[in-house]
Amino acid sequence: MKILIIDDSLLDRKLLMNTLKKGGFENEILQAANGEDGLKILGDQYSSICLILLDWQMPVMDGIGFMKGIIRVPEVSSIPVVLITASGSDENKKQAREINPGLAGYLVKPYKPNELIELVKPFVK
Repeated sequence: MKILIIDDSLLDRKLLMNTLKKGGFENEILQAANGEDGLKILGDQYSSICLILLDWQMPVMDGIGFMKGIIRVPEVSSIPVVLITASGSDENKKQAREINPGLAGYLVKPYKPNELIELVKPFVK
């Protein structure tokens, strides 16, 4: 099963990929630079994606827009989403959970690698 990373920062995508590999995950990793590209990838490969790691602030379509796009589509709404963002405010956490009540996790940048590994373990097949 594949992991989809959606983040406009190439450096952040590479850091996530390296952290996952060092954590022992051997899944194929797909990448998108914004929510719109993420939706396209998801539309083509949703049946093989087991986890989405999603940035909040991105151009074109942000993480909230992405979640709004998938939450009402049964085929993809069950895929776990972990929001990874620089904003750890209670208001943002509340907003994210209102948009996606099934949000699998909320991780604030900068995060510790072991935090990410422990958070995603239950979802990666």
